[in-house]
Amino acid sequence: MFTIVVHPDFGHPSSIWPSRELVVGSSGPFVLPNQIGMSKALGDDLMAWTDTFQKFFIEELDGFSARPLWRSGLNQFEWYDEGYRIVHKMRLEFPDVHVKPEFAQYVFSVNERRENMGLAPIRLPHESKAGHISIADVVHGQPEIPQNRWREDK
Repeated sequence: MFTIVVHPDFGHPSSIWPSRELVVGSSGPFVLPNQIGMSKALGDDLMAWTDTFQKFFIEELDGFSARPLWRSGLNQFEWYDEGYRIVHKMRLEFPDVHVKPEFAQYVFSVNERRENMGLAPIRLPHESKAGHISIADVVHGQPEIPQNRWREDK
């Protein structure tokens, strides 16, 4: 299966990382939308979205609960939503390709993303936090079972 990963990175002009088989005429370290046959309108949207990332994103923070930093003047949640609109349009333009969004880490903390997947939030080994699991358990392969948020108590 061919893949296009949508993952902004500092200095990358388009945020797309496609399977090599999808690229036509690559001549540099980055792939641009027209090199995979993306429509001009969608390519322009993707480039503008990426440019916004380049201008406003500051850094990811260490820790499990801290959200990444952005410069003022941008609502990063709207940027995230726009990214998903672009991914949706890419899936329509490339129906036989797995379009994989990888940009939640630029908006949400590690624990927010884990809890959204039904996994327990992480804590450091010396911390005691109710409902959290130690990072040591995660690193050493302790099996995790998603929390059943929809269980009905009888």
